[in-house]
Amino acid sequence: MTTASEAIAAIRGMIEGSLPVHPTTSVALPVSWQGEDAFVLPDQRAPFVYVLFDTVKSSTIEIGGGRGANRHRNPGSATILVFVPLGWGLQYGTDYAEHFAALFRSYRANGITCDAVTVYPGGPGSQIAVPGIENEATGYFWSGCEVEFTFDLIG
Repeated sequence: MTTASEAIAAIRGMIEGSLPVHPTTSVALPVSWQGEDAFVLPDQRAPFVYVLFDTVKSSTIEIGGGRGANRHRNPGSATILVFVPLGWGLQYGTDYAEHFAALFRSYRANGITCDAVTVYPGGPGSQIAVPGIENEATGYFWSGCEVEFTFDLIG
């Protein structure tokens, strides 16, 4: 069975193990994670990634013999926001988001089942407040990849 912390660690490992690269420098895009030290945007605009996790109330899906033996299904999501400098065009952002989406489509391992993966264009970075980033993402355009997953626990 998988805990919320284990699910987050598995998804984080997949993202960190397959980061897309900058188109001209071939350096992996930097990633900032929800709840970690503040991310300071560079003076020279370059693509970056910000990841948020969320879970919602679990439900009992199987009665296994009373207290402590029931299976609970926990839904969760990972929101992967990709920021590219304004002027690069919509496609760069959605291409990077699609890179992450491909990792999770049909994923079923480590006690995690990915139910849906959606890529969507966002808008100007100045329209959203990204937790953990010290300054506004003005001068950036964002696109997103939403990964919906479930993990089960016995309890």
